Order: sequence, then structure tokens, then C-alpha cells
Amino acid sequence: MQTETAKRAPKPKKIETVSDLTDRVNRARGIYITDFKGLTVAEMTDLRRQCHQKRVEYLVCKNSFARMVMKEKGYQGALKHLEGPTALAFSYDDPVVPAKILADFAAKNEKLVLKGGVFEGKAIEPAEINVIKDLPSRDVALSMVVAAIASPVQGFYNVVSAVLRDFVSVVDQIAEQKKAAA
Repeated sequence: MQTETAKRAPKPKKIETVSDLTDRVNRARGIYITDFKGLTVAEMTDLRRQCHQKRVEYLVCKNSFARMVMKEKGYQGALKHLEGPTALAFSYDDPVVPAKILADFAAKNEKLVLKGGVFEGKAIEPAEINVIKDLPSRDVALSMVVAAIASPVQGFYNVVSAVLRDFVSVVDQIAEQKKAAA
């Protein structure tokens, strides 16, 4: 006869699944929770393909596992979204990219429901996903910062170059006048 603790010991496969999910949550800068009920296999495949192209992982998972990991990580606000069929989209580089993919897909296909998620360590609601999707991507934001920094430097360079160009032009004109006078 098995003891009570022997019956309750988790199976190695479940331990591995929770460990994998924990690793993904720890590494993710953006986690988006969706309800995919009613999507066809072809629609799910299309969504996964779009995610894969942008280096976003889209994973169907058990709510009990997701609740356990999210609670352990301190994302209490996201726990209420872990009801019904659940899939998580993970982004490790740019947390804005999955919001754009999912919001665009949901706009074309009403069956995909954005339930909430975690953005840069903070639990978010569905309405916030629509705000996040309008943010520039990380690469675009960085290029905007570089342009803002470079613009004054470029302006200064242009002014200094113009002064030097004008000076050389004046010296050339003086030299031409002296040649003509001689």
C-alpha cells in the first residue's frame, strides 16, 4: 500500500514542464495571456508562424502550472486571467512585438481573446495591451534616441563646416584679386 506522500509526488514530466515554464517566465520581458477557444488548427498554425517569425514563443499551457509559476514570480495581478483555454506568448527581446502580433491577429479573428499579461515585470490588463501595441519597437525607439542625440551634433558640424567653407572661399577670392592686380 502506498503512503499518502507517495501518491502525491509529482510526475517527472510535470516537474519538467513546470521547470520549463518557470525558465520562460524568468527570461521573458513580455508575457501575454490569450484565450484561443474556437480557433481552427489552420488559424493556430498561422498565429504560431507569425510569432515564430518575430522570435515570439506561443505556448498552450495548463492554467494550474501557469498559476503556480506566476504566483511564485510575484505576478499576482495576472492570476485572474488564467481561466479557460490559455496560451501564453513570450518575448525575450522586445516586449512590444507580441502585443502587436496578437492585437493584429485578434482584430482579424474575434476568436482570439487577449486576457492580459505581464509587461516588463508588471501585470497588465487587456486594454493596456492595445496601448502597448502602439509603442515603437525596441529597435525603432533606439534609433529615435540615436537620431535625437545625433541631430544637435550634426547641426554643430554643419555650422562649423559652413564657417570653414566660407573662410576658404574668402581666402580664395582674396588670392584671385591679388593675382588679378599683379
